[in-house]
Amino acid sequence: MDWIYFVMFRAFAIFFLLLAFSTSALASPWVGTVDKQLHYDLQTLQEWGYLDATLITYPVPWKGVANQILSLDERNMPQMPRQAAQRLSHYLNLQKQEKSRTFLELQASSDDPRLTSFDGINDIKASAKVTSEFYWDRLSGQLSVNYQSGGEKNLDNSFLAYQFGEWNVRAGSIDQWWGPAQSSSLILSNNARPIPTLALSRSSAVASESQWLSWMGPWYFTSQLGQLESNRAVPDTKLLLNRFTFSPFKRFEFGASWAAMWGGEGQPNSFSDFIDVITFQAVCTRERDVCDDSDLTKQGNHLAGFDAKYTFKLFERPISVYAQRIGEDAVSGINITDQANLFGISTYFANAKVFLESSDTNITCAGDGSTITNCYYENGVYTSGYRYRGRAIGSTFDSDAKQVTVGANIRFDGGAIAEVILRKAELNPDGTRPSPVLTDDVTEDLLQLSGFYQRPFGDWLLKAGGSIESRKFVTQDNEVDALLYLNATYAFD
Repeated sequence: MDWIYFVMFRAFAIFFLLLAFSTSALASPWVGTVDKQLHYDLQTLQEWGYLDATLITYPVPWKGVANQILSLDERNMPQMPRQAAQRLSHYLNLQKQEKSRTFLELQASSDDPRLTSFDGINDIKASAKVTSEFYWDRLSGQLSVNYQSGGEKNLDNSFLAYQFGEWNVRAGSIDQWWGPAQSSSLILSNNARPIPTLALSRSSAVASESQWLSWMGPWYFTSQLGQLESNRAVPDTKLLLNRFTFSPFKRFEFGASWAAMWGGEGQPNSFSDFIDVITFQAVCTRERDVCDDSDLTKQGNHLAGFDAKYTFKLFERPISVYAQRIGEDAVSGINITDQANLFGISTYFANAKVFLESSDTNITCAGDGSTITNCYYENGVYTSGYRYRGRAIGSTFDSDAKQVTVGANIRFDGGAIAEVILRKAELNPDGTRPSPVLTDDVTEDLLQLSGFYQRPFGDWLLKAGGSIESRKFVTQDNEVDALLYLNATYAFD
């Protein structure tokens, strides 16, 4: 079925070029594909009540939110939302110029990074990246050429997109983050490298003007079909990703996510098999003419769940509470058994946004009082699990992990930003089938302090950061490890 994907990518490219000659010019479709801190700025405006959009899916389209940002009166805003509005207005003005931009990004670290975060260090020791944005009428794109230590090259975070009305189609790979949390996502984060996909998405995350859809308030939908790498237990596994979010009343957001692994070498790959996947058809796990209910399972490997976020004001400051629940496997029908949870709360103090989050993927399998673990992100057919190039597509802590994270994102005058994160995690406490996040033992108790300081200097954006962690093991001596890194991005005129 690989030839179908090749033909589809070529067809999309030709389709884009044929349609690129119509209507007025538009800028880049999404906010923060180069600077992820812009997504925090969007959240700040929304949580303070200045923006009415659903933002629990990254990246967020510019369309719709751009008009709201341009209409803001910054003079009477508190410091945090005023700074957010100013940064977004600056980038929006650059977008409105419809001028192609090119960036050179260099990164070096003292060791191989292990745990990532939404806007933390990349998971490689050294890299150089050249990114060029381009716009041509309704067609837009981004080409990123990445050179990594060890000689590897890739085109991660490159895409071609065409916008038509309320929708856009995209071919390529971009970082994504599904859910309201700051430290991790249980179903899709940028912990793993971005997956190449074909995507159909709504081109706006604000309320629809249609009388039939306006009742939902701001809403967003994306459906994506991608393919995982060849070097895995089932080479070239297909991955279907779907997400819908809406905000039926201001400051409340609800999101539903569904991911399904299917196909690949040696597995059913036909179009009818794809229909069986999306209609949740049951298949027999054993080769026999008659199957008992205990031998039935769904076609493919499914993960699904929901998340929600609500923001209210207390003592004139926003407080957000949020949760995410993602499960996989079902004993019957839609009775999902293996469900992991994430909970969080955030608020603002002075010029900082602070948050506290906890998640647990050390869950028991198969329900019915079972005490067996080692099942989350795992599958009997797709034994490489819900991972891409060795890293979980969801949680940065992978499976069988309990963690608590407290962090602060601090804004200064002049555009400087600092972030401090403290994590405490139990990694694989049962000591069996260790997850890829473990590097030195089968079990680890981790206490990590990390952070960075970022500041613009003319056409440069410089970021210096690092981490120190105390690691307690079972079969070897405990360790204290440290890492330092420097990231420098230059914007060409």
